Amino acid sequence: MLAIAKWHNAVEDACARRADLGLLILRVAVGAHLMLMTQDNVFSWARMLEFRDFMVHHGFPFPLFCAVLSVIGQFFGGLALVLGLCTRFAGLVVAINFTVAVWMVDSKLPYPGAFPALILVASGLCLMFAGPGRYSLDRVWRRRP
Repeated sequence: MLAIAKWHNAVEDACARRADLGLLILRVAVGAHLMLMTQDNVFSWARMLEFRDFMVHHGFPFPLFCAVLSVIGQFFGGLALVLGLCTRFAGLVVAINFTVAVWMVDSKLPYPGAFPALILVASGLCLMFAGPGRYSLDRVWRRRP
């Protein structure tokens, strides 16, 4: 048992000194995912119209406006997260976007179907509250973590 406690303390100490690395990993993973999943809508109007039809099916008001707004928020929010630029605001945008997705679409699904959107809500909120960390353009721009 003592060996486990020593190992736990060593891991705890090593990770505590690298919290900024954890924020970088979260930012890049979430941001890259958002950009990858929306790039087809950004670069193809036909795909945007398919997304609009999805919005119509799920009862969104002003479906084309909502589709464009969601894609802009996801793609550019993802880019901002990857760069660590305006991270807190980008985290808020992601959290709001996917809260709406859970409410309008995923609430009709069993829990496992809603899980990906819920993880993106949680990730957005974590980045909004924790900030970008040391390895970000926000830090360079504002000279503080």
